[in-house]
Amino acid sequence: MPETPNQGSSKTIRALDRGLHIVELLSRRGHMSLADLRKASGLSNPTLLRILLTLQERGWVRRNIVEGRFELAHSLGKLLGDNARAHPLAELAAPYLLDLKGRQAGWPSEICGIVDAGRIEIIESTRLRGPMALTRTALGLRLSMVMSAHGRAILAFADKAQQRAHIDAIRKIGSKEDVLWLESGRLDEEIAKTRARGFGLREANYWQPPFDPGPELAAMAVPILSKTGVHGSISLIWVAADMELDEVLALGSLQDLQKASARIGVSLDRAKVDAPSFV
Repeated sequence: MPETPNQGSSKTIRALDRGLHIVELLSRRGHMSLADLRKASGLSNPTLLRILLTLQERGWVRRNIVEGRFELAHSLGKLLGDNARAHPLAELAAPYLLDLKGRQAGWPSEICGIVDAGRIEIIESTRLRGPMALTRTALGLRLSMVMSAHGRAILAFADKAQQRAHIDAIRKIGSKEDVLWLESGRLDEEIAKTRARGFGLREANYWQPPFDPGPELAAMAVPILSKTGVHGSISLIWVAADMELDEVLALGSLQDLQKASARIGVSLDRAKVDAPSFV
């Protein structure tokens, strides 16, 4: 005969109810800190941590690197809706981001995803502490495809049709400076240079004070490619006054980024995540 619930199973039911409540909170609100979850659920930190660990082990929840916030994992599929889940690129790329050798030297990295034609944003980061830690440059920040290392890497390695779709969009939604770069032909020159050397470079003084009040940063980025196209890019960031580009390259940083990018691309193919397309 099948087993039936009894009084002794009530603790398990309460635990399940609490776990489902956390899932529902994350589904409605997106990524949340432990403090956010404690306030919304009324549960203690020890109870929350046990629930979150269980959900992480089951593959339902992940914790992003840069903010330590919890969000529903992309692996939940369509069950709870696309907006409630982690970006698939962020989820698949995070282990490789943490494994980059540049972190040993204190150089953080970021993953940039393509949101729409002409629009990209930071979806994961290891800028956790020190002079390069995030201030107002948080997750979800939209970058210039013209001025950022990420945007240049994505444009340079997109196929011609996708590249044209991005450029047409930039003409409509880009800043005045972005459009001037397009009209002057400087972007075409930069794309050609980026493709020839294999990585994009951030334009000098991009994101400088008053927006980003830290020291001037330099960045290089390589595209993240799968069999279906360009998904985004992965970068390395350092304080411009501390190191010249040649010194960064001499340490094997480009090869390290390219290796991580290739591994992420394989993971995307295995997970059957297609590159975004705008044609």
